[in-house]
Amino acid sequence: MASISEIIKRIEEQKIGNRPKQVLLVEGSDDVQAVSAFLDKGKPDWENNWIVAEAQSKKNVLAILQKKTGWLGIVDRDEWTAEIISDRLQEHPNLWVLPRFCIENYMIVPDELWEAFPSKQREKVADGLSGLENGIITDLDKWVAHGVLWKIVNPLWEGLRSLGFKEKLLDPEIALDERKIRETFEEWHDFLEPDQLWKDFQARLDEVSMLDIQEKLKHWVHGKMFYKKVINPLLDKLLGLKSAQNRKKSIFRTLPVPNEFTELFDKMKSWE
Repeated sequence: MASISEIIKRIEEQKIGNRPKQVLLVEGSDDVQAVSAFLDKGKPDWENNWIVAEAQSKKNVLAILQKKTGWLGIVDRDEWTAEIISDRLQEHPNLWVLPRFCIENYMIVPDELWEAFPSKQREKVADGLSGLENGIITDLDKWVAHGVLWKIVNPLWEGLRSLGFKEKLLDPEIALDERKIRETFEEWHDFLEPDQLWKDFQARLDEVSMLDIQEKLKHWVHGKMFYKKVINPLLDKLLGLKSAQNRKKSIFRTLPVPNEFTELFDKMKSWE
C-alpha cells in the first residue's frame, strides 16, 4: 500500500499538475464517483477550482489532512459517536464528516432511490414505490442489529490498542514478569467484559428500534454491505441483471443531491 507521502505526491503530480486546483479528498473510488456526481448537479462549476481524489482509506484521509491543511477531506461517519466527531473536527478544521453511515446510505432509502429511477424503470416495479420499499425492508431488523453491533464492536479495537494490545506483552524484557503479565491480561479482560457489552448492545438496539425506517436506513445500516447484499440483488430482480458497480454508477448519476450536501458546498465555497 502506498505511503502517505506517495499518495500526496501522486495527487499533486497526476491530479493537480500546474493547474491552480484545490483538493477534496475522499476515502475510495466509490466516494469519488458519488461526490463528483453530486457536485455536477449541485455545484456545476466545481471543476474550475477543485479536483476530487481518493486517499484509499479513512485513516489516510485524516493523516493527509494533517499534512495538507489547505485541502478538504470527507470521511464516512461509520461507528463514530457525536463526541468523536467533535474531537476530529477540532483536530481537523478541514474535515467534513458524512452525515450518514457511509456513501452507499444515500442509495438505499426507498423514496430517495425511487427518485433516481427513470420512468421506464419505475414502470417495471410492481406496486411502484411501495413495492420497492417492501423489498428493501424485508430483513431490516437483521441489518439494523448488525449496524448496532458494528458500532459497538469496532471501537473495541481502538480501546484495546490504547491499553497496549498487543505490543505491551511482546517486549522480551517482561517475558518473565508474571505480575506484569497477569495485570495486563486482567486489564484487557475487564475492558472486554461480556455482560456489560451485551447490555450496551441491547440498550442501543432498543433505542434504535424506535426510530422510523428512514432514520434506520440512513444511520444504522452498513450501507456498503446492504447495497451489495440487498439493494443490487433486489434491483436485478425488479429491473434486470446489471453489475453492482455499474448500477451504483448509474444510480449516483441520477440520484438527486441530498439536502445535507449543501453544508459541504458551503464549506468548499468558504475554502476557495
